Amino acid sequence: MSKRFLIVDDDERFTALVAKKLEKYAQCVISLRGDDALLQFEHHLGTGAPFHAVFMDIEMPQMDGHEVVEKMRKIERQNKIDPLKAFKLVMLTAHKDVKNVSTSFFKGGADAYIHKESLSECLIENLKKIDLV
Repeated sequence: MSKRFLIVDDDERFTALVAKKLEKYAQCVISLRGDDALLQFEHHLGTGAPFHAVFMDIEMPQMDGHEVVEKMRKIERQNKIDPLKAFKLVMLTAHKDVKNVSTSFFKGGADAYIHKESLSECLIENLKKIDLV
């Protein structure tokens, strides 16, 4: 399996559910905190095995998903990653408000925004649309 996905959410059961749905498409790494996600992201990038996609929750303790994504994008720029080879960002969140949706797409460069309630119905469909699976 050549693809690697990073799933970041403070809800351990939810990350396990997402990983189960994605395990046939990629190796999944789970992180329950933003700081740990950044360490995982840097480590995999440094070993030449970067994540193809990051699945990010917005609301988390200590560091929210928007902040984590901003730092990940900065790490990519510092490592001179071609923007065309940057990780695909999939926001998985309970938020539907315009502010979070627009921040995810315009500031974070999200490729998809999936509401947690509709995960089962639309996860794979959305990932096909962005050529991730």
